Amino acid sequence: MKRYGILLTVFMAFVLAITLTSGCSTPKKATKEDVTKSGTKPGPSDEELAKQRAEQEARERALREQAIRDQEARDRAAAAEAASLKDLSRIYFDFDRAELSNEAREILGKVAAQLKASPKKTLTIEGNCDDRGTNEYNLALGQQRADAAARYLQTLGIDRKRIKTISYGEERPVCSEATEACRHKNRNATFVYR
Repeated sequence: MKRYGILLTVFMAFVLAITLTSGCSTPKKATKEDVTKSGTKPGPSDEELAKQRAEQEARERALREQAIRDQEARDRAAAAEAASLKDLSRIYFDFDRAELSNEAREILGKVAAQLKASPKKTLTIEGNCDDRGTNEYNLALGQQRADAAARYLQTLGIDRKRIKTISYGEERPVCSEATEACRHKNRNATFVYR
């Protein structure tokens, strides 16, 4: 039995020695053949990497160019809208009157169409007068003119919350000559879009 214990101890020491020596060996470097045999694919070559980088740069360049084209299109649309709104910037009134003329109603129809096409836009209507009359009278008349335009826009379906009115009376003349033609230009309601 003692002999059996010694043999068992020697065998265990032998197994331990083999295990320790095999675990400490330096690992073998993988060769191309080993990689090919194992079924795993090697990383992309330098040519493939260069091709991928070139494709990525081309995609990024195309995206930048498209963004520039989109911005230019938005700028052109904004300029066209500004030009069309310039034609819709003012209506005129007869001396000492706040009634809308047929021409003013036609312009207000176009203003309403613009506001319907751009539901986020708001409008400030500024009532103005020529230099005849007192300041108080002209402020009141300017307000009547602005309100008349606002009421008409409401009848065309524009929500009153989108329209603000203010009177400047004779404080903001368009023309400063003392002629009837110049005074006519000053009797207006001016539209400011936001």
